[in-house]
Amino acid sequence: MKLCSDSSKERLPLVVLNVSRDPFLRVARAKTLHDAGYYTSAAQTPEEAIELAAQLHCPIAIVCHSFTASERRWIHERLQEDAPTTTIVFLGESGDADPKVLLSAVKSAVASRNTPGTVLWSQPQF
Repeated sequence: MKLCSDSSKERLPLVVLNVSRDPFLRVARAKTLHDAGYYTSAAQTPEEAIELAAQLHCPIAIVCHSFTASERRWIHERLQEDAPTTTIVFLGESGDADPKVLLSAVKSAVASRNTPGTVLWSQPQF
């Protein structure tokens, strides 16, 4: 299990919220993340994503291209309101096609956790 750690102590594994309308993408992304040592929780709708992020205090939410630009904006706005410490990663198709892009985005999100509400993009902004 991959643990986030600093020089003085180990921390619990991170829960990454995996948000996609496409069940194939959710399963493939979850497998990649699990293989890299991350725990995941999955959401299929924007509403479910907001609810889970707030309930589980997910430090990272990955939102893929299966949502429209307006849905991604809504998710972004609501996560900032309801789960302000969650770092949001918006993936383009390349992020789902290449596990290296996905894992690089998650590593960047982990590194930016000291800046609550950070938004990372692996695609052009909406």
